[in-house]
Amino acid sequence: MPRTARLTRDDWAAAALDALAEGGPATVAVEPVAARLGASKSSFYWLFENREALLVAALERWERVQTDEVLPTLAAVADPAERLRLLIRHAFTSTRGGALALVLLTESDDPTVRAVAERVTHRRLITIEAALTELGHTPERARHLAAASYAVYLGTAALRMVDAAPRDAGPYVDTVMALLSNSTPH
Repeated sequence: MPRTARLTRDDWAAAALDALAEGGPATVAVEPVAARLGASKSSFYWLFENREALLVAALERWERVQTDEVLPTLAAVADPAERLRLLIRHAFTSTRGGALALVLLTESDDPTVRAVAERVTHRRLITIEAALTELGHTPERARHLAAASYAVYLGTAALRMVDAAPRDAGPYVDTVMALLSNSTPH
């Protein structure tokens, strides 16, 4: 972004989110994020009080874009199997989202990061559980399957980091759906 452009809080949050995805919470610092944006460190202080405020803004952006904007779209899909299929496809094609979720869950010593990562994870699991329950699984079985499917999501993100993940969304989605569909409801 050229220095002459007026940067917004969301610009800074997006750049901080990129830093988070690449190196975890420790990489969210004013100077490196300013350098990513081609901005001065002093311009940061027009928008944020401190580094913690930037971290909070980045996490809020992550939750908004990767969860708040996705879940209502899914809720509008009446068929729970189709809802799961869309969710799995979105999770697979949103390569950055999985990597960031993995980083936030595994490097969440920071209490701010931990709180948001836990909240987002629980919201996502509840969404998956609800669809599985609608498909006839008991609440307990749905919880187990939701955890397993979320683990597949995070595992796929980890495999991408070493270029070992599946490349084609279609067969991947079909495989995950088969695993969820072929499991016996209890």
